[in-house]
Amino acid sequence: MGTVPVQNDCLMSTPSAFVLPLKGLGKGFYEYDLKVGDGFLSAYPESPIQRAAVDLHLIVDKQSREMVVDFDFAGTIATACDRCLADIDLPIQDRRQLIVKFTAEADEQRDEGDIVYLHPDTNDFNLAPFVYEMVVLAVPMIRTYDCRAGEPPYPCDEDLLHRIDASYATAEEAPTRSADDEDEDRSSPWDVLKDLNKN
Repeated sequence: MGTVPVQNDCLMSTPSAFVLPLKGLGKGFYEYDLKVGDGFLSAYPESPIQRAAVDLHLIVDKQSREMVVDFDFAGTIATACDRCLADIDLPIQDRRQLIVKFTAEADEQRDEGDIVYLHPDTNDFNLAPFVYEMVVLAVPMIRTYDCRAGEPPYPCDEDLLHRIDASYATAEEAPTRSADDEDEDRSSPWDVLKDLNKN
């Protein structure tokens, strides 16, 4: 089993650290501990994530005809809270798997979902695009979490949260109007004709 220890954040956060030297890997299991940080994301200028601190653990099962890569990551991304708009470090985590098949029919790398086809003579395999996609997909659609958990000071905008809570309370206390009340408020153009029949 081969193990690549985590080095300094600057080196391990760059996409080049995510390139597997296939020619140097014999059959067996290999483990890698990497970091997805600001340096990694800087290679993707169009990324919806600009800052992150994510620990990634890779387990590579290399065989002659295929390779299975397990991704297990957890950490935080910097974003704005969708509830109070304050800057927060949103926790994310996920586990995914990528299967690489070596086939002479693959003149160049071909991706089909979670399966990648490579020629057996391929020297290096760049995992960075797959890692990037997995981290982005791990970000929830609604970027909120219990920002009042733990010890203060809290990152959230307390004043805005209090106003949101107050508006919900006001809406719940407001009396509901019946259908009859709404019908009375509606005026009909035929009401004028009803008055003409009275004469």
